[in-house]
Order: sequence, then structure tokens, then C-alpha cells
Amino acid sequence: MVTPETLFTGKNCIYFKEIDSTNINAADLIAKTSPPEGTCVITDFQTAGNGQIGRFWHSDAGKNLLISYIFYPNALKVKEQFLLNIISSLAVYDVVSFFVKNVKIKWPNDIYVNNKKIAGILVQNTLRNDNIKSTVIGMGLNINETSFPSDIPNPTSLTIETNASHSIEDVFCRLSTRLEYYYLKLKSGKTSELKATYQEALFRRDDEAHFRDGNDVVFKGTIKGVNDDGKILIMMDDGSIHAFGFREISFLIYTDENLFCK
Repeated sequence: MVTPETLFTGKNCIYFKEIDSTNINAADLIAKTSPPEGTCVITDFQTAGNGQIGRFWHSDAGKNLLISYIFYPNALKVKEQFLLNIISSLAVYDVVSFFVKNVKIKWPNDIYVNNKKIAGILVQNTLRNDNIKSTVIGMGLNINETSFPSDIPNPTSLTIETNASHSIEDVFCRLSTRLEYYYLKLKSGKTSELKATYQEALFRRDDEAHFRDGNDVVFKGTIKGVNDDGKILIMMDDGSIHAFGFREISFLIYTDENLFCK
């Protein structure tokens, strides 16, 4: 694997041809060896890759970027942990935007091109009292995938969007550079700038969208942004604004066949 031109992010890269999960392996490294900050675990294929709320992440072997980064944001408070979702989302957003247009961040941290999902992110933190001891930022970015299982409702990839194949190593270097850029902004206290940039890139912001709550009730509202706790702010028909966590509602999207899908 080529070494990115960064200060530390992606410099120590641990490669596996096949692994259960890059996040699981990265967490195990933290527990056993205390790897240097910016260490990443990368693989061609995951047998147990997960996304948010335990959803399976599909990827054919050797076609996509499957990677987890390790950081130690020790000064970050637990109540501020959504900032880690913000910096990871912005990093992937920037990389995808280099290749294609109409890229957005679908709350909390999926990356969409138009109405199709091209990347997912899973941030898992280890806590020490009121602070974040360590974090594992797992990313799955569809690069050269062209065929997906029928039960995945709205996937896409860089190849599908550009009609060209792409170097996974090149995307890895770009991602490591952008993630370090935003991580250093976080470390320097530029949280207002990070939040504002994230809000500007938010999928369907100020547009009406459909959701399903925990009682399986579908409702619509207008996305107004995300609060400091990482909850999405939705304005209802009566003008009231409600905040929801990502385990409290599901984001629904109409496909071309006019069917709801997550």
C-alpha cells in the first residue's frame, strides 16, 4: 500500500487480504498494543463488516476501500463526540466530490450522490470518564463495485457514477489527507467552522423529507440542521422543531420506482 503524504494519518497502515472487520481489528489493536495515532487497518474483504446500528456492509473483494483509522482525541468531551462523525463525513465528502458532483452528507454520516449511497461511516469511541480516550473511524467507500445485492435499495460507486475505474490506493491517499486536515482542525478548536461546513453539505437540508419512527409510523418534515448532540432537527407541519437521534427514526427515500427505502 502506498504511503500518503500526511503527517501521521495512514502512515502506519496494517493490511489484510481478508478480515472479519477493520473496526474490530482496530479496536483490538488499541486494547493490546496502543498503536500510534493515525494508524489504519485496511482490507480487501470483510466477512463481518458493519454500518450504523449493526447493518451489514456489502463489498466484493478488492473493489472498494474498506478502512478504519485510529485516533486519540483525549481532550474531546463525551458530549462533543458527534464532532468525530462530522470530521469523518467531511473527509469522505471531499474525496467523493473530487470525482463527482451532487455529493451530500445524509445524516448522520452516510455519503450520497444524488439519492444513492456511495459510502458509510461507523465511529466507535472508547471513553475515559468525561473524555474520549480513543476512537476508531471505520469507512466503506464504494469505488469499483458495479453489482450490488437486490436487497440493497439505493447503492452507487465511483465507477458507476464516472464510467471509469479508479485506483483504490489513490482514493486511500486522498482520504487520509482530508481526514487529517479535519482532525487537525478539530484539535485546534475550530469546531464552529466544522459544524457549519457539515450543515452546508447536509442532504435535503431545508427540503421536505420522509421518516419512519420507532413505532413504524411514516411522517414528513423539513430538515433544518443538526444540533450539537448530533440529533437531526426536523420542522413539522405546525412549525414546531423536533430533535431525533439516529436510533429514533429512519430516513426514507423514494426510489425511481416510487418505493420507500432506507
